[in-house]
This record gives sequence, C-alpha cells and structure tokens, in this order.
Amino acid sequence: MLAVSSPGRAARAPGTGPLVLGIDAGASGVRAVLADTAGTVLGTGRAGGANPAALAHGIVTDHLCAAVDAALAAAPGGAGPARVGAAVLGVAGVSQAMAGDGARALQRAWQRCRLRCPVRVLPDPVIAFSAGTAARRGAVLAAGTGAIAAVIDDDEIISRVDGHGWLLGDDGSGFWLGRQAARAVLAELDGRGEPTMLRYSVLAALTGSDHREETPARQRDLLRERAYAAPPVALAGLAPLVPAAAEAGDLAAWRIVDRAVELLVNATDTLLAAEPGASAEVLVVAGSVLTSGGPIGRQVRQRITERYGLVPRVAGRAPGAAAWLAARQLGTELDPAAHERLTSPELADVTPRS
Repeated sequence: MLAVSSPGRAARAPGTGPLVLGIDAGASGVRAVLADTAGTVLGTGRAGGANPAALAHGIVTDHLCAAVDAALAAAPGGAGPARVGAAVLGVAGVSQAMAGDGARALQRAWQRCRLRCPVRVLPDPVIAFSAGTAARRGAVLAAGTGAIAAVIDDDEIISRVDGHGWLLGDDGSGFWLGRQAARAVLAELDGRGEPTMLRYSVLAALTGSDHREETPARQRDLLRERAYAAPPVALAGLAPLVPAAAEAGDLAAWRIVDRAVELLVNATDTLLAAEPGASAEVLVVAGSVLTSGGPIGRQVRQRITERYGLVPRVAGRAPGAAAWLAARQLGTELDPAAHERLTSPELADVTPRS
C-alpha cells in the first residue's frame, strides 16, 4: 500500500463519527467526494487536471486543494478537515506521484488542506474497478485519456496489459482516438486520405472556428500549429468527435472506431488469457471512451459478453469509489446500497452553501 500522510492523527468531533474523502485525479480534472461512513454523500468538489506525470507539481497541489476544500465546504454546516478519518486518492502514474517532487507536491497539498488523516494513494485502475463493483477481485478495462486492462485483487494490480502512457501505449484510449482524428484530417488535407467529416469538427475544436473559407494548406498549418502548441495529451479532447462522426456515417471515423474496439478487446483477451480465473469473477469497463454510450463502448461490451459469457459492469463515479475504499480503510464494510449511492453516475454534485 502506498500512502502519503499529513502530520498528526485524525480527530473526531464530539458525538460524531469520522468522515471519509475520495479523490480522483487525472489529466482532465480532479473530483472529490466527502461522505459519512454510512455511504451518504455530504459534499463534492471539482478542479482542473492534476496528473503528476503530465502537469507541474504546483498546479497539481493547487487543483487537489481546490477540489478537497470545495467538498468540505459543501457539507451541511461545512466540515472541518479534522473530521476526515481516512482519504483515498486515485491517480494515474502512481510511480511518478509517489517519487521525488511528486510525493512532495502531494504532501504540500494535504498540509494546505489541513488533513490530519493518512491519505492512501492508489492507481486509477483500482479506483475504476471499485467504481463498478463492491467485489475485491476481478478485472477492469479502462479507456479514458489513457487505456489499461488489469486484474485487481484486494486493491492491488496483480496483472496488467498496456497503460503505458500516451507516448508508448494506451491503445484505443481517448488520446489515441484524438491523435487518429487529427491524423485523418491531415491525411485529407495533404491529399493522402479520404474526405472526412472530422476535418471541420477537429479544426473547430482546436481553433474555435472550422475555417471553411481557408485553403487546405492554411487549414493544415492551423491544425498543426494548434496541436503542437498544447500539451500532447490535450489531443484526448478530440476523442468524442470520432464516434459522433462515425454514427453520422463517416467512413474514416468508422475505421478509427473499429480499430479502437479491436485494440481494447485484444487487451482484454490478452489479460484474461494470462489470468483466466479473473473472468469468473467480475469485469468492469470504465472511462469515458467505454461509458459515454457511443459505439466503442457498446461494441466492446458486446464482444466481451459473446466471448466470455460475462456481462461487463459499467463503472460509476470514481471519487465515490475512492470514498468507498477510504471507508474500508477505517474498517467499515459498507453494504451494497451504500456502494451504489457513492458510485451512482446520476448523483448530482453537492455545491457549497452560501
């Protein structure tokens, strides 16, 4: 178990029990959930991205604190940080987060938030798995900004396929889809590829305008300039354009969708071939690529069901799952209804009271 702890011990207000805090930190944003040990959500908070592997450590600290402070402030009457008895942080790139400057950034964040409890740091596939099930063992296929297939056992990753980051892997992920979309548009503009609806939607997403009146050469230059001006992982923001264009009948987009499905199913096949027992437990699909209701998620779930006779469970709210795991850290085993309350995708954010 990896943990970063703030100095001191968790305090309890007289006559009350401890609260638990779940935090999900990724490239697209930080979300925090404050709950009691019965699984009732008391407050939520959001902030900008906080992936220690992709962002400056000062930004990571600021965004973690903003989300945690908002969740505490949203609780009825406000909740002091001393009421938090356990916290779990799910983060991509745990090795970077727990080493050197990354660990110091997390330590500063907990000190600024005045948390006195231990903060357990877990890889985001563990959180994604728990967002779909209360079971302790099974498999997860997660495709958001990145992509990984993993077997989880008692909050540990015991086997994995991919999850190597945007530069070396994450096949079928949001980044992969966005990069393929940009490449398809550049291929059309170069005269190497077929016409695609992605041309104007990608330009609009990157530049704020579709630039229909510009020449192909100018469109190509604008796309390239804007793409290289942003962090590479920002290409993941183009991912939703691909299934939307595919469902509108765009052949180039359908080819990207088909390839993404193939890559994600192959990762699952490889994982379960190495860990056949995992398929007898439970398999969770997680991440926006697989849970947003588009053709990629539908086809991946269908193929898994056909091959393994196993209907994948769709992950819910990751920060709620982290809060669920924080309750376990206190020795509290919440019932299935509590797990559903914490992870329900339909759960509305609780906003701070004025």
